[in-house]
Amino acid sequence: MSILFIFTGGTIGSTAGESCISLDGNKPRALIEAYEKKYGSIGEYDVLAPYSMLSENNTGETVKQLAETVTENIGRGYDGIIVAHGTDTLQYTAAALGYAVGNDSIPVCVVSSNFPLDDERANALGNLYGAVRIISDRLGRGVFVPYKNTNGTLRVHRGTRLLSSRAFSDDVDSVCGKFFGEFDCNGKFLPNAQYSENKDEIAAFPCENLKSDCPEILRLSSYVGMTYPTLDEQVKCVIFESYHSGTVNTLSDKAEKFFLDAENKSIPVFITGAPDGKSYESTLKYGEWGCIPVSDIAPIALYMKLWLAISNNINPVEIAGKSLGGDIII
Repeated sequence: MSILFIFTGGTIGSTAGESCISLDGNKPRALIEAYEKKYGSIGEYDVLAPYSMLSENNTGETVKQLAETVTENIGRGYDGIIVAHGTDTLQYTAAALGYAVGNDSIPVCVVSSNFPLDDERANALGNLYGAVRIISDRLGRGVFVPYKNTNGTLRVHRGTRLLSSRAFSDDVDSVCGKFFGEFDCNGKFLPNAQYSENKDEIAAFPCENLKSDCPEILRLSSYVGMTYPTLDEQVKCVIFESYHSGTVNTLSDKAEKFFLDAENKSIPVFITGAPDGKSYESTLKYGEWGCIPVSDIAPIALYMKLWLAISNNINPVEIAGKSLGGDIII
């Protein structure tokens, strides 16, 4: 077995000092040594480090750099690629990689840690174990995120299905509970019976045109007493994250003005979290206001998908609902 490790920094590449947690250039070697001491030899491997930073500082440029490093090495004889990454922006990078390689590639596993490796609470080795098993056992193709939550369960997630982490929590979850599978306490992989995916319906996106930020996408989240920004000429689409039941305040005059302004300017508004089937009366306004309810994709994945579409001059409305990298929930 031959694996390419790509280290990018993050908690998994950091050490806790007296006053803060900071990057440590020795951690890549220490991580692999600690893994082999606990689980045995990984086999043949190479190591790359295109950049090193805490993941909260990631931008579109670092996503581009990482995605290009991954795609350049997919056809070079490796059985799989393991990307060591921070947890804060894990979901964004995993989704971007999922869209950059699709599901017809060698496995690419994004591995992180909730605490620095030296901390006994760290799940780094467990997460790395999951990644190595995905590759060695050929459990699937495309991008995966193996992650052990605080309940001790080591689950494998599709890179394009991750939800935002909850405040004050280290746990990682898939949208609608549709994770790929999990390892039991004996190391046996158990596929999730509720998991299914479509084949890729569109081509993978090149990341070469990603800029540092994306002013073309306005991303909003519902909250009580909400105010609405003005839609300037840069905005090409809006992602509006609803309340958990798929609703927004449709009695608000400010909301009506905002949504109708978007419709008049031909700016699509995607409302994430809107459920299929019967819903609350307030959601009837979505049709009147020209909104596009989205019920089958994680909000972060949709954001990265639309960003990549726009950067490649592709109409976001045309691809939002087409499966790529296992993102569409079925």
